[in-house]
Amino acid sequence: MNKVKLLIADDHAILRDGVVSLLKAEPSFNVVATAGNGNEVLELIEKKEVDVCLLDINMPGLDGMETAKLVRQKKPGIKVIILTTYNDKEIISELIHIGVSGYLLKNSDKQELVEAVNRVLKGRYYFSEEVEHIILNGLSEKKQVEVMPLSEREIQIVRLLAKEYTNSKIATELTISFRTVESHRKNIMQKTKANNLAGLLKYAYSRGLLK
Repeated sequence: MNKVKLLIADDHAILRDGVVSLLKAEPSFNVVATAGNGNEVLELIEKKEVDVCLLDINMPGLDGMETAKLVRQKKPGIKVIILTTYNDKEIISELIHIGVSGYLLKNSDKQELVEAVNRVLKGRYYFSEEVEHIILNGLSEKKQVEVMPLSEREIQIVRLLAKEYTNSKIATELTISFRTVESHRKNIMQKTKANNLAGLLKYAYSRGLLK
């Protein structure tokens, strides 16, 4: 079985080594590289094959936010998980916009770290409970001026897409035609201004449509 290749970046060696120690103990994981700043991360992803990159935000030189943006641009196949002490909603919102797949606080335990890595590898998103509350609280503040553009049927379809249902399976599940599902998907993409499924799921998660 191919092991998951991890890159861990944190400017504090003790914290970095602690995360490495936790994840190395997982038999399906392989920590292929570590970095102390963003510039090192960018050099390493050119030299090493990496599946998931765990980034701290507060690093010298190139910070975690800018690093995440550049990793997503240069190597879009790499999943980025933020592992930090910051729980500021503006920072969280910006990183979601950049395209990170997960956001955990450093008080997370090994089980949560492992779960986050495994989930993002499946194309899903993982936010620790505290971060999720911050996202949802921020959304509730906006709901007074923002009208949810998706219909109940469209929301149903989005939730099934998040479960990796195909159009055919969705049609069977909802007892509608394949062509109707295609039409709904086209409308959903237009309404959410998403370019692909990942963008659509990011939109849905940020608006509390997915748990």
